[in-house]
Amino acid sequence: MTGWTIRLSALSGIVLCWGAQAFAADLPLRPPEPTAPAVPPAWTFVAMPYAWVPAINGSTTIKGRTTDINAGIGEVLDRKIPAQLFGLMGAFEARNGRFAIMTDLTYLKIGADGGAARARSVQPAVGGALAAFATVQFEMVIAEAALGYELVRWQGAGASETAIDLYGGGRFWWQNAEAELGLIAGLNVGDLTIARGRAIADSGDVTWLDPLVGLRLRHRFTPQVDMVLRGDIGGFGAGSRLSWQAMGNVNWEFARTENTVWSAMAGYRALYVDYAKGSGSNRYEYDMLTHGPILGVTARF
Repeated sequence: MTGWTIRLSALSGIVLCWGAQAFAADLPLRPPEPTAPAVPPAWTFVAMPYAWVPAINGSTTIKGRTTDINAGIGEVLDRKIPAQLFGLMGAFEARNGRFAIMTDLTYLKIGADGGAARARSVQPAVGGALAAFATVQFEMVIAEAALGYELVRWQGAGASETAIDLYGGGRFWWQNAEAELGLIAGLNVGDLTIARGRAIADSGDVTWLDPLVGLRLRHRFTPQVDMVLRGDIGGFGAGSRLSWQAMGNVNWEFARTENTVWSAMAGYRALYVDYAKGSGSNRYEYDMLTHGPILGVTARF
């Protein structure tokens, strides 16, 4: 009996095992584990402090007195009061995927004198006779902010890559301009300040805001060298009558840390604006092209 009991027990075990396998085979497959949601692109940042050494060409009207300015870079640097030449500039960008926030801040103190600045009487009732000479000094802040969107990106040969961005935003201006006119007989000075043997016309604080829209091209030649070209147009009568900017720079990587890539930057920037307000002795105009080389450092992190 014991032998038969053992054989029946073994047979029952085989039947139960087979039944369990068949039942398991009939069960639906376990659904796959849910995949983790796609991680959105991380934020990346670019900081670029730089120096701008510009020439200035155009004209300005302060208190109704107009001065034509044609000062090259050498004449701007070789002023009689060189300590009054000062500039502080920096750009910053935050990018996430196709979207970018772009900013640029410029503080500039610049001027022209001697043969680079010539007084011109366009309103004789205000200015009277021409001044014997003129010296013009500008102090200004130019603050830009824009939102950018990458329209297209494509790969080139090797490691090269190109992208084009559309951007739009605003450019805020603050200016204080001062013109010193040489005193001669016939020059109307009733509304001007007399100091240092000259008639001084001061614009006071002048501010305006220009909307702008532009395109930017970013091209990477190699992992260590890239180029950025941008151009925008603005004003449209909302602030200035017209404003435009063209800027290009090349970056060469010279150092890399765990989180930051450092590059030397060289390029050129040109900024034009035509702004006017007031009339008569309260007339202020700034119709000027400011342009010159830029040098700086780019940090990407």
